[in-house]
Amino acid sequence: MRLCCGMVAFRILLIVFSLTLSKGYSAGIGGSRPIRSVETLTQWRQLEYGFPTAQDRENAQTAGNLVPENGTPIDVQAHYLPNGMIRLFTTIPRFATGIPYTLATVSSTQGRNGPLLQPYPSYSWHNGNGENCDLITSAFRVAVTECNQLWVIDSGIIGSTQYCPPQLLQFDLSTDRLLHRYRFPNSTYIPSASLFITPNVLVQDPPPRGTCSRTMIYVADVSYHGLVVYDHHAQTSWRVENRFMYPDPDYGKHTIAGESFYLMDGMFALNNNKRNLYFHPLASASEYSVPLSALNRQENWANGPEALPEQFILLGRRRSECAASAIDSRNNVYCVTFNPIKLFVWNVNTPYNSRSFGNLPAKSDELEFVSGMKVVRNSAGQEELWLLSNRFQKIAAGTLNSNEVNFRILRRKLDDVQGGVLFNSDEDLTNRLVFN
Repeated sequence: MRLCCGMVAFRILLIVFSLTLSKGYSAGIGGSRPIRSVETLTQWRQLEYGFPTAQDRENAQTAGNLVPENGTPIDVQAHYLPNGMIRLFTTIPRFATGIPYTLATVSSTQGRNGPLLQPYPSYSWHNGNGENCDLITSAFRVAVTECNQLWVIDSGIIGSTQYCPPQLLQFDLSTDRLLHRYRFPNSTYIPSASLFITPNVLVQDPPPRGTCSRTMIYVADVSYHGLVVYDHHAQTSWRVENRFMYPDPDYGKHTIAGESFYLMDGMFALNNNKRNLYFHPLASASEYSVPLSALNRQENWANGPEALPEQFILLGRRRSECAASAIDSRNNVYCVTFNPIKLFVWNVNTPYNSRSFGNLPAKSDELEFVSGMKVVRNSAGQEELWLLSNRFQKIAAGTLNSNEVNFRILRRKLDDVQGGVLFNSDEDLTNRLVFN
């Protein structure tokens, strides 16, 4: 009798628990609390640049390399230090002149429009006018690995001019010294047509057992619609192309928060789960995949970059385009759609459709064009989602107002997603989605 009553009581508790969750709360000891949302950690109306000296600032102004309204942050990368502090990286590609440096850390010093940036690894590393290709010309996105290393993709382009070959730079985050530089050969890109924007890194021999010597990096060419694979151990690279990397003309017009612009960007976001590469163009509502086993064999592409078309798979379609995306250790992929603006999550072990998507609570006006996204493990070993939004629709339309907040770095802990209870608000269901 006691067992029967206990089971009944347990079932009642489960029903109450589910009803509580369906109202947008998760149960906790001593009461209920709101489901996690996205928190803004720092923001700018306009970028604020720090300089080593006042003379450096004056020289930059004189040379036309300090035009704050020209700066647009694109990527974000948090790096947790052993003491628990966070070092926060961002990139400011040189879409135009007037950018004093293009790879920066976010300082705790507040300027008039937001926190002061500081050049990384130093101010002397930045190639303001394309005259020195041993420096950083235009950093687009970065990746921090479990080897305590920072990989940087430098497009070599200022405006629309290819001043330097695209390159990968590898820095030791303990010393901020350059460990390795790889300049991409002419066979992998078309000068002033290709634009290398996204490095996705796979360390095949990670610590503590590995030596971090076997690393593969997958680089998106957004404007010449391809992928470049770099084998760090062999220090060689090759190009891969497929029709799925091209933009879809039906999605070349983007609408975000009521403002529209045209951008026919192809291959954009890359993620891997050590078995497959997941990707999408910007001008597309489709998600694709290709096995890493096919990409990683250089001989597969010896006869041309369009080999093995049968290896590329259409996974499914969303309701809207999305830009940057990220994957966690549980194979959950995150992205923010444009119209409507929603942060959603999908697990690679489920079909790619709305029934498998989970929507995560977020303020849409803070997520207007998320161009940078990373999953980062914090000092406690928990994974977090980091995002950078930059209201690109206003930049494209010429309506950016420097009296408003335009750029944000945001964070969301992922324990509730990885613990496994979410709801699919696309269909207003109260079914629990488990992401393992």
